[in-house]
Amino acid sequence: MIDDRPLEAARTRLAAGVPLDTVLAELRAGGFTQVDSIRAVRALTGASLAEAKEIVHVSPAWADVRERNDDLHRSLEQGLSGDR
Repeated sequence: MIDDRPLEAARTRLAAGVPLDTVLAELRAGGFTQVDSIRAVRALTGASLAEAKEIVHVSPAWADVRERNDDLHRSLEQGLSGDR
């Protein structure tokens, strides 16, 4: 469950014109996980689950995680294709 206080602060920041990527970075710095961030994007923007996942995935706030996940996925795909 996401604490409403950071979401309300994020909503206020977005309304003031702060970019969503900046707000996501602030939420992450405040302890939000990727899943929390996806839920927050949905709550703040009304995005669908798929849209919210994509927004968080490409966000600079989560670039380090994206790179690790992409590397892992590539390794798994190479391993699977080598097994056939």
